[in-house]
Amino acid sequence: MKRNVLAVVSICLICSAIYAYNPPVNGENFLELSSPRQLTDASSSSGGGIFYAGPESLNVNPALPASEQRNVVNLAYTALFSSNSEDTKTYGNAFQAGILIPTKFAVYSAYMNGTMIPFVDMNLGNSFTIKGGLSKEVTEKLNVGLNMNSGIFWGANTDWAASINLGFVYNQGKVGFLKDFRYSAALLNLGKTFTNTTLPGINPEAETGIFPMIGTLKLGCAALLAQTSVIKLGASLEITTPAFMNVITDLGLQFAVKDMLYITVADKFNLRELINGHVDVIPSVGLTFRFTFDVKNNQYLEKNGWSQSEMSTAVAWKQLYKNINAVSAGVDLNLGLKDETPPVITIKFEDDEE
Repeated sequence: MKRNVLAVVSICLICSAIYAYNPPVNGENFLELSSPRQLTDASSSSGGGIFYAGPESLNVNPALPASEQRNVVNLAYTALFSSNSEDTKTYGNAFQAGILIPTKFAVYSAYMNGTMIPFVDMNLGNSFTIKGGLSKEVTEKLNVGLNMNSGIFWGANTDWAASINLGFVYNQGKVGFLKDFRYSAALLNLGKTFTNTTLPGINPEAETGIFPMIGTLKLGCAALLAQTSVIKLGASLEITTPAFMNVITDLGLQFAVKDMLYITVADKFNLRELINGHVDVIPSVGLTFRFTFDVKNNQYLEKNGWSQSEMSTAVAWKQLYKNINAVSAGVDLNLGLKDETPPVITIKFEDDEE
C-alpha cells in the first residue's frame, strides 16, 4: 500500500516538473458546468450529503454508480451569459447525456459532454468528451470503479485527450451523530489531457498550461446531519489537489422533503484562481423535484419492470467570476422502482409421523 501511494505521489511530482501550472480559468472544472446537479453537488466524490450517483459521477469518482440498481438515463443543458462589455460573444453553453446499466457483475456507465464557452473572463474554447466506466460493489461498504476518457478540443488550436480515472467510496455508516457517513478518494486524468491550446491561463502573463491537470487527486467525505421521516439534511466536503500544485475546496449542503423536493447549495474556493484575481465565491443554488409515474398497456416496459419509474427534474443557477451567469436544467429517468424490501426466508418443519 505504501509503495502504491509513493508511486502516485512520484507521478504527480513528475507531472509538476514537466508542466507549468497555468490552466484556463475554470479549466479544472469545465466538465462540471453542463448540468444542475454538477453545479450544486460540490464536486463530491462521496456522492453528496444526500447520496446521489448518475452518469456524470464519472467526472469526479467512477466508483459512485456501483450501488445503483436501476437503468438511468440523463440529459442536461446549461446556458451561460456574459455581461462583460469586452466580450464579442455573450452566450456560451454546455450539455451532457449519459446512461447507467447495472448488471450482476458490475454497473456500466457511458457519458458525453460538450462545452463551448468563449468569454474573456472564462474562455474554455470548444471541447467534446466521451467517458465509459465500470464500477462494482466489492463489499456492502466498499465500492470501486474506473473509467476511460477521450476528448477533442478546437477553437484555440486543436488537440485530443485520452486518460483514465480511478476511485473508491467507503460507507462507514453511523459515526457519532452523523448518519450514512462516507469517505472517498479518486485519482483523475491519468494520461494525456489538453496540452496544445492558446487559451489564456489564470495568469495571463505566463504560458498557458494543460487542463485539466494530470494526476488530480480528490479526497472527500459526506454524511447526513439530520434525518426524520419527512426531512433530510446532508453536507459534503471535497478537497482537490491538481498534481499538488493547487488546492480547490468544495462545500455542499443539501436539504430534502419527503425524498421529493431537494434544495442544494454549494460553493467552491480555488486558491490559485483567487491569488490571480479570479474571484468565484458566490454559492450555486439548485432545486430538484422527483416523482413517480406509471405507464400502462406497454408490454415492453411491463416485461422489464419499468411500467413504474422515477423521474427527477432539476434547475440550478450560479454566478461565475462576477460577469457570468449560468442557468442549468436537466432530467434523470430511473427505470423501475428501488427494491427496498429484503427477501423473506421461511423455514417449515414438518411434524414427525406417528
